[in-house]
Amino acid sequence: MSEIVLETEKLDKVFKVGGREVRALSDVNLQIKRGDFISVMGPSGSGKTTLLNMLGCLDRPTHGKVILDGVDLTKVPEKELYKVRRDKVGFIFQTFNLMPYLSAIENVELPMEGTKKPKNERKENARELLKMVGLSEREEHRPYRLSAGEQQRVAIARALANNPAIVLADDPTGNLDGKTKFEIIKLLGRLNAEQGTTIIMVTHDNEMASHAERMLLLSDGKLLEKEEKELRPTEKKSTCPSCRTKLPAEAEYCFKCGAKVVKTQKVR
Repeated sequence: MSEIVLETEKLDKVFKVGGREVRALSDVNLQIKRGDFISVMGPSGSGKTTLLNMLGCLDRPTHGKVILDGVDLTKVPEKELYKVRRDKVGFIFQTFNLMPYLSAIENVELPMEGTKKPKNERKENARELLKMVGLSEREEHRPYRLSAGEQQRVAIARALANNPAIVLADDPTGNLDGKTKFEIIKLLGRLNAEQGTTIIMVTHDNEMASHAERMLLLSDGKLLEKEEKELRPTEKKSTCPSCRTKLPAEAEYCFKCGAKVVKTQKVR
């Protein structure tokens, strides 16, 4: 099994708007290893959502390649792409996108429909995933009976339903309050550390982005790798003494390995 789970080669995306061409992505070259946790930041209109759509095979590039888990998506027929999305990609959205008429466990089961898993196995898998995200007692609740944080936990469980090669999270804490978004980002960090889940997260929140191992910046459709100190120049940091992960100042324990953290000086 290759260490590289996702890569792009000279990825371009051009839209035609009002008779003129708009380049949303330009020569994007990216490699993601299995078990990576990566955040992508950038101003509105920089191409973040377009990039996620390319990586999740929701849209095709104008030029270049996207290779996911050994499959060149540009060579997959349009009618077969849904299988790649179902089997290899988990999606987490800012607005949760749960089916309002389904219970929590039914929402998690939904991506498994169409696979060869028997119904009892699908239900058991969904039950285990809800337990993993701390919602064992909310299995039969419909979304309107769940808090925003609980709905996002259901969405995370749903994204993991088919054991995907990658999870794409589009601003997953954008609709949550301060305490709840920190709980969700810790959950994503735990899944990454304990389950080896590969996560690519788009966010507008510097604090949430800092939980990732790598922070990338999209600007005018071009992807740059930035040191965290360049994105957050004056904030006090914590450092895990075990795995050296950089954490927000208020962190007491490492979201990656669970070790108690120590405070460091301000980054200049």
